[in-house]
Amino acid sequence: MCGIFAVINPRGKPVDLQACRRATDMQKHRGPDACGEWISPARDVFLGHRRLSIIDLSDDSRQPMKGDSGKILVYNGEIYNFAAVRRDLEASGCRFKSSGDTEVLLRAVETWGTDGLPKLEGMFAFVLWDTSGEEALIVRDFFGIKPLYVLRLKNRGLAVSSEIKSFYALPDFQPRLDTELLPEHLRFRCISREKTLLKDVLEVPPGHALRYRRAAGDLLSYSYWDPSSVLGDREAGPGTNDEAQRFRELFTGTVRSHLIADVPVGMQFSGGVDSSLVSSIAAKDLNMRLTGFHCRVLDPLLDESPFADEIARILGMDVQTVELAEPMLFSDLLEKLTWHLDEPIMHPNSMGIYLVSKLAYGRVKVLLSGEAADEFFAGYARYPLLLLQDLLRRRPLLRTAVGGVGRLAGPVGGRFNTVMNVVRRSAEVDADSQIVTGLSFMDVALIGDLLGGSDVEASSAGRRWSHLGSENNFDLVTRCRLFDIKTYLPPLFQRQDKMSMAASIENRVPFATPGVFTAALGLPTELCAGLFHRKEFLKRYLERYIPRKWVRRQKGGFGIPLSRWFKGPQGRERLGSLVSAGSPLSSIMDSKKVAALVSGFDGTMAAADNLWTLLSLKVWMDVFCNRSRCLEIGDEADMASRAPSLAGHGGGNA
Repeated sequence: MCGIFAVINPRGKPVDLQACRRATDMQKHRGPDACGEWISPARDVFLGHRRLSIIDLSDDSRQPMKGDSGKILVYNGEIYNFAAVRRDLEASGCRFKSSGDTEVLLRAVETWGTDGLPKLEGMFAFVLWDTSGEEALIVRDFFGIKPLYVLRLKNRGLAVSSEIKSFYALPDFQPRLDTELLPEHLRFRCISREKTLLKDVLEVPPGHALRYRRAAGDLLSYSYWDPSSVLGDREAGPGTNDEAQRFRELFTGTVRSHLIADVPVGMQFSGGVDSSLVSSIAAKDLNMRLTGFHCRVLDPLLDESPFADEIARILGMDVQTVELAEPMLFSDLLEKLTWHLDEPIMHPNSMGIYLVSKLAYGRVKVLLSGEAADEFFAGYARYPLLLLQDLLRRRPLLRTAVGGVGRLAGPVGGRFNTVMNVVRRSAEVDADSQIVTGLSFMDVALIGDLLGGSDVEASSAGRRWSHLGSENNFDLVTRCRLFDIKTYLPPLFQRQDKMSMAASIENRVPFATPGVFTAALGLPTELCAGLFHRKEFLKRYLERYIPRKWVRRQKGGFGIPLSRWFKGPQGRERLGSLVSAGSPLSSIMDSKKVAALVSGFDGTMAAADNLWTLLSLKVWMDVFCNRSRCLEIGDEADMASRAPSLAGHGGGNA
């Protein structure tokens, strides 16, 4: 896990070496162990690298790395099956100088080109500069686990970076907000496809390669792998015991490969199905008891640390716990983590990932997490609701009868009322629209009030329809999972990566491999989601290790009592900043409408979600629409990285 930065200028136009080095060092948190650079003889190409040493800690695996063909590689990520790929390359005549995965990736691309990428199991983002052909190959992994951005320079050159903030070190870079994307951001808290909130800054899409030809100055993009590609060979999956056993063997091998490291490895441990399953396989099948790191939310209704402690006790794990409370969520850590994320903080619980990583720092260097299991195995509530909506759409009498039921108040009312809203919408919204817009946060009418303009529906969701695909011969749950994998999962990977790397911790995701994904889509859909269950296959799998009562308990997710915390003194102060003099929101939306939202806050979760969307955007604008402020926080972050890690306390059988 590392950070990369590159500038490729037109031939004969030297790079600003001081700026390039500063840009690379702004990612010191991604790679505190070493720094490397390669500069072309004409000084018009710069490749920078910050290293977090995980596999082959020797200098033999330092980057940038030069191949026999003259190609230069800077790379961020891990290739988990590098030993097997290396054997294949050696059989074809390749010889190696190191024992790590970096050289394997370099030789693989030298030998096979991008045709070799599907042979890899891993997470990766890299730039390969061809000194003879004067071309750059820029590649991001299958699901977008590792971040990668490109910036077209005014001189027709190109800059590439693991993080957006590094572009701010370039003297000619002036951040400009792309206001046309605000409706989509407000509605979904993220931007689909290759766009970002900053004009001229593009995100390399997952499963894509870019080829930059310096002489022509053009940048060509193409897909080398797409999640929908596995559907053509889809067969009935693990419906029998033998097939389920084959899946278990596959996933056990995947977890084993993700444990390969020359440094200590731990677990980002929530006590839920996904992290418990990975921990169970490590402990029971591979005889490796990982230390778990858990974030406890200081709220009696959302504190899941007792469950995490109990499952850890069953597995014989040690668990370390850190606490997240209201004052921390609204502290200046919000600005610092926004700086690390490069984007508005999509979910307030993102801070918990950072706290867990900070707790782990100094104890382990790698954490495994359960990200992607909900998308692959249908773990979200939206999948059963989609099936319910479809059932009611086809049976109008049932819809009328159920729709007549009134709303419930109190703690149990939230989930029930959500179902009732689906019932009421079932006659108005078709299945495709529900897939595309089902993960909305802010209502389109409110977005229209805030931003003005017309046809907010089209401006907010229009770009997302291209991700729906044309797999109409597959069931709704499969189509919805594919859509979520293409639109919702990449931002989750972004926060997982950047919140962990903010504490110089590598975060690995065993569920997110093409092999596991293909097997998941091969499952009979009813083993994933039905009207009354979700993620059923993984729950049955986990019951091999954990008593049923713990597997089947109601899991609330990593919840934050946002509506209540907004009512506290720190929360009220943060809400006041939305309407204070100088708030950047006044330049892009109706200030009176914002003030009405703040003053009319009624404590509901929907209102809290709206205000968090505005607050996270406001904080991001404070940081990223002000170049000097972004650079200043970078200097502060560099100083903070030298501070001792957060103290934690033991849980379970610690």
